[in-house]
Amino acid sequence: MKRLLTLALSVALLPMATAQTGGAGIGSHGNGLGKPGPPFCGGVTPAKHPSISEIEKTQGQNEGSSLMLPSSEPVPNFGVERYRLRDYAECTTSIGCYWSDLNAQVYRAQRLMEDEVKGQPTGRKLAIVLDIDETALTNYCEEVREDFGYIPDRYDAWTVSPEAAMAIGSTNSLFLAAQSLGVDVFFITGRPESQRYATVRNLEKVGYRNWKNLSMKQPGVTYASTSAYKAAERKKITEQGYTLILNMGDQWSDLQGEPMARYNVKLPNPFYYLP
Repeated sequence: MKRLLTLALSVALLPMATAQTGGAGIGSHGNGLGKPGPPFCGGVTPAKHPSISEIEKTQGQNEGSSLMLPSSEPVPNFGVERYRLRDYAECTTSIGCYWSDLNAQVYRAQRLMEDEVKGQPTGRKLAIVLDIDETALTNYCEEVREDFGYIPDRYDAWTVSPEAAMAIGSTNSLFLAAQSLGVDVFFITGRPESQRYATVRNLEKVGYRNWKNLSMKQPGVTYASTSAYKAAERKKITEQGYTLILNMGDQWSDLQGEPMARYNVKLPNPFYYLP
């Protein structure tokens, strides 16, 4: 049976995960007190904006007044939602902390992987698949510089820069644990082949070394969807005789389509959506 693990599942594993979120793996982020938090981003200052409670107070100040005619707003205000997102990413809100949620989910995945390896027959070729962006590496610094928008030229320049060598520490810990168990690691990313040199450089710089293969989108090759592309790349792995025990990514398109792994782990990503 193949399973999909989202952030809301496997509550029984949470104590183990919570205990480790302050770990000091390569690229782990925090405030120096053992608490998870955003990475240091040069040129980025902490957010300064009205609190959500202040905004709600303003919105309700004249509620019910005969002098006020409010409009219908079926879509949340984008500016306010960006405030919420920045607070969540900087761990300054009561709704939670992105880095804690991310680390907890990765550690759940690591425990599932380790338990699965124990139950596999000796000699079987085992593999895991990892996405790169917001899974192995974080692009948070560029995302916050763009105010959580998307400016293609700036974003692409960041992706291939040495500055973009920023590991998600919990994922690096999972990566190293897999290798220690004799499990081969495959990266499948939606990045284009033209970014291979910079991608490999940045992965290796932060501790992702001796992986089995890196799949990137090839020029002139098209797929019906990202899911179709990533599923096709996973099929190439199983055709080499591997059993996929774990597939982890931040987008649903990282996980869907056959063949699926034994466990398919969806990481939180509040910053963007890729179909």
